[in-house]
Amino acid sequence: MCARLRPSPIDSDLPPTARRILAAAMDILAERGYQELTVSAIVARAGCNRALVSYYFGSKAGLIATLVDTLFRGPDVGVVEHVAAEPPGPGRIRAFLDWQRSVSANRKINRMLFELVPQALRDPAVRERLAQEYRHYRGIDATCLAGTTRDLDDADLEALAAVSIAVVDGLGLQQALDPEGFDHEAAWRIWQRVVSEFLRLPPDGAGTPGDDGRGGDLRGDP
Repeated sequence: MCARLRPSPIDSDLPPTARRILAAAMDILAERGYQELTVSAIVARAGCNRALVSYYFGSKAGLIATLVDTLFRGPDVGVVEHVAAEPPGPGRIRAFLDWQRSVSANRKINRMLFELVPQALRDPAVRERLAQEYRHYRGIDATCLAGTTRDLDDADLEALAAVSIAVVDGLGLQQALDPEGFDHEAAWRIWQRVVSEFLRLPPDGAGTPGDDGRGGDLRGDP
């Protein structure tokens, strides 16, 4: 069953000091990489006592778990209000694709994710946390992609959501590796056309089948 669509900013419930610690950890991860993500570096960046990491998060592992949750569900990444406000159908799908594009193009988010993935392959706790968040977002994406004339069941929608997430991450990776040479926007326009054609969205001037050269049928049919 597809997940219920809802924004979910994780860090909004944390006390100010805990938010400062979390922000410091995210900055270090993005700027210096996972190997530099030590408790000493985090508390120095946050300007607080190292005992507060254990107080608010239980341990460094607890802080990493919260960081993963925030990376996937925080205000910069979690499903934004204007997507949730759209009724199911083409309008929500287009708003969702715009949101996905902004996530895929966010270099800080991508850097943090790509720093975490190698660690997840070595650390079962991090791996399960990432897997849990990916499961959550497959459900969210499937919900966003529903409501068209295409007759897709939940399994089809979740499979399409999995491909959609792979595109978001894959384009983000290519941009991270080749920030000057990779044309993220051109690649994303193609993906919008693919989704629009597959889901048979009505023309809207936003990369849908049957409009101008950007939105024409990818198969070249008249």
